[in-house]
Amino acid sequence: MIVLYILLFILILAIVVCWHEYGHYFFAKKAGILVTEFAFGMGPKIVSKKKGETYWSIRAIPIGGFCAMSGEEEDGTELIKVGDQVKLVLDESGKVSKIIMKTDNPDYSDLETITVESVELFGKDMSPLSLNEYEVNRDAVIVYSKKEEMQIAPEERRFSSKTVWQRFFVVLGGPLNNIILAFVVFLLLGFITGIASNDPVIGDVSKNSGAELAGLSKNDKIIKIGSYEISSNDDIHEAVYGTDSRALEITYERKGTTDTKTVYAQYYLQNIGISSSLSYSDMEKLFITVESKNALIGTNKTRAKQDGLLENGDEITAYSYNEGEFIELTSWDQFYKVADEIDGGKIQFKYNRGELTDQLSGTYEVYSDDLLKSQGYESVIKQIGISAKTTIKFFPCILNGLKSFWKAATIIFSTLGKLLTSKEVGVNDLGGFITILNQTATYASGGFASLLYWIGLLSINLGIINLLPIPALDGGRIVFLFIEGITGKKINPKVEAWIINIVFYLLLGFMGYILIQDVIRLVIQIK
Repeated sequence: MIVLYILLFILILAIVVCWHEYGHYFFAKKAGILVTEFAFGMGPKIVSKKKGETYWSIRAIPIGGFCAMSGEEEDGTELIKVGDQVKLVLDESGKVSKIIMKTDNPDYSDLETITVESVELFGKDMSPLSLNEYEVNRDAVIVYSKKEEMQIAPEERRFSSKTVWQRFFVVLGGPLNNIILAFVVFLLLGFITGIASNDPVIGDVSKNSGAELAGLSKNDKIIKIGSYEISSNDDIHEAVYGTDSRALEITYERKGTTDTKTVYAQYYLQNIGISSSLSYSDMEKLFITVESKNALIGTNKTRAKQDGLLENGDEITAYSYNEGEFIELTSWDQFYKVADEIDGGKIQFKYNRGELTDQLSGTYEVYSDDLLKSQGYESVIKQIGISAKTTIKFFPCILNGLKSFWKAATIIFSTLGKLLTSKEVGVNDLGGFITILNQTATYASGGFASLLYWIGLLSINLGIINLLPIPALDGGRIVFLFIEGITGKKINPKVEAWIINIVFYLLLGFMGYILIQDVIRLVIQIK
């Protein structure tokens, strides 16, 4: 399964990254810019095939990608210099169509080797291109080897020669494509998930949930929960939360027969990173799970796991809040109320693990209600593992898709705001590629709709992050173009490249640090 999840992770990354780069490619071609390579991944080439003017490549490291455009960086270097030894292939009109850089290339052994005495391949204002006394075609190719060649790029084919608006759309194309992909995905999800019916009939039962373990099934009609009479789906939610007990007596109707089952709810105490376990026969004891289903800020390994060093299956017996005295915990209902009342601060537990008793956990920070809400989470959740039947209604489904898109698009700003202003979270809470891999596995286990949501979430995040006004990101380049548009003058290409390169290496260092944090979390998980 691990190999399958890794392959799935690479596939999803390829979809999101390649679609981003295709946005750059599309507008570059529209502007007449020569695109030399379109690549998924970084590092050495594994596969590369030339189609038209562009090499389409897969590279060794399946992270990121790029769309290489001529004239994207002005470094002043020429592909061919005076004094080079070359061979020339002429077309029927006597113009140069190929320039052979390796004179020992056996495919061109019959051609004469010449020394470059003069060369002009820039062609400012559409002036002719030349090499020695020969005129050069504007789409001539420089051949380096049997497998590697590059088309020359005169002035009119270069990114740097295009108008501010043309360059703006080329740069914007990548993030714009990611936003469009996310928009389409969330609209599609609106129709896949449908609109919940208010009829109290079970549409689906979650795997390993309290409802499944009790024997409830799809199409069962809920009649009563404890003392609550049920006539609508809204009543179910009210009854589950309104009953001060984990054990719920649920009466239901199945094919004309009425029965009652005891269903144990699951408590998700998301502020302290602990949820109840249903894998033990004694449901009254506080056996726990310490891995969240979704990533908070960046990691799905909760602080109970990372800093508290608690494990799945530990039995909680007491807690200490803000370094106070330990208070005994005797039931999940009591624990749920405790978690619902606290807001931030520090917590520590006593627990049993197998034959080890009265062990002390690490002391760790509790997530505040404000932080959780900024990420779209509730502090505590009580669920029995059933969902309502759904129907497809065109406009309500569209509206749901738009709401999901807006929520996904805005939550990143809440995250960035908390990282910059809150003392509760910091860089150490961010996750890198290992976290993304873990999240891919989590969402994949939830089915196709869950995985599709993850693709939409990754795409919108990549699009918005790239629009941040940071040099080395698309947003930073848009800022440079904005300055040029206002002043009417290009920023010195060397200064721009210098700034971008410095920030690029700083970002690489930042990503490396996050990767180290990922590895540390992985080691803790393995231990």
